[in-house]
Amino acid sequence: MKQPTLPGFSASGNSDDFLSIECDASYADKTFSGLHQDEGQKTANTEFYDCVFKNCKFFKSAFFYCVFENCKFENCDLSLSLMRSTSFRDVKFYDTKLSGIQWADAAIPLDVAFYRCLLNYSGFIGVDLANTEMIECQLKDADFSEANLSKARCSFSDFSGARFMNTNLTRADFTNATHYAIHPHGNKLCKTKFSSPEVLSLLDVFDIIIE
Repeated sequence: MKQPTLPGFSASGNSDDFLSIECDASYADKTFSGLHQDEGQKTANTEFYDCVFKNCKFFKSAFFYCVFENCKFENCDLSLSLMRSTSFRDVKFYDTKLSGIQWADAAIPLDVAFYRCLLNYSGFIGVDLANTEMIECQLKDADFSEANLSKARCSFSDFSGARFMNTNLTRADFTNATHYAIHPHGNKLCKTKFSSPEVLSLLDVFDIIIE
C-alpha cells in the first residue's frame, strides 16, 4: 500500500523568543518556537500573517476574533482550544494535536489542511470543508453532520466512530481511509472514492449476507 506524498514543512521567517502572544497585536513573518500558553489563556483581536508555530502548546487556550493567514503549525498542541470567530486562511497543520475543537465556532470560510494530525472528538457540524486535506489523520468520534466535504482528500485517515449525517461527500477521496461508517442514503455520495475492502462497510446498513 503506497503512502501519500505529503507537502513538506519549512520554517521560514524571523525566529524570535516570544514569552507570550499579545492581544490586539499583529505579527508578520515570525516563527514561534516552544511557546507555551497557560490553560484558559485568551488571545483576542490578534493577527498572524506568514507565521510558523513549532512545538507550541496552546492546550485549552482561547482565540477570539483572531486571524491566521498563510500560517503553519508543526508538532503543536491546540487540543480543546476555543476558536471563537477566528479566521483560518490557507493554514496548514502538521503532526499537531487538535482534538476536541469545535470548528463551527471559527469564522468562515475555513481554509485549512491537516497532515498526520490528531482530530479526535472534533466538531465540524455544518462546516464547509470543500477541498480540505485530512491526510494520515486520526478523526475518532469526529462529527461531520451537515458538513460539506466535497472534493476533500481524506486518504489514510482513521474515522473510527466518526459521524456522517446529511454530509456532502461528492467527489471526496476516502481511498485507504479506515473504520468509517457512512450511510449511503443519509449522505450525498457522488463519484466518492473508496478502496477495498473498507468500502464494504457501506453495506452494513442493509440486511444482506456477503460471502
